[in-house]
Amino acid sequence: MKATVIINQEELELKAIDSMIAYEKSFITYSEMEKAVSDALRHYGSREGHRKIVLKGWIIKTIYALDSNQLKDLDRITFEYLNEH
Repeated sequence: MKATVIINQEELELKAIDSMIAYEKSFITYSEMEKAVSDALRHYGSREGHRKIVLKGWIIKTIYALDSNQLKDLDRITFEYLNEH
């Protein structure tokens, strides 16, 4: 009996995001990250979906480029915003 695996878009997107983080931490190669992102992008049928993945990639790159003081400032600003809303 052959098992059928169904992967939904959310799972592909999470895998792509995890792979972007793993690449930034030097846990995986660029080609491994590229495959996960390509799989997620291929599943999307709209430009909005592509933008969503690309935007998350930029956010990940930006966060990993910050030093510890900048991250503390980002955390502080985020918590202030969340407390206001």
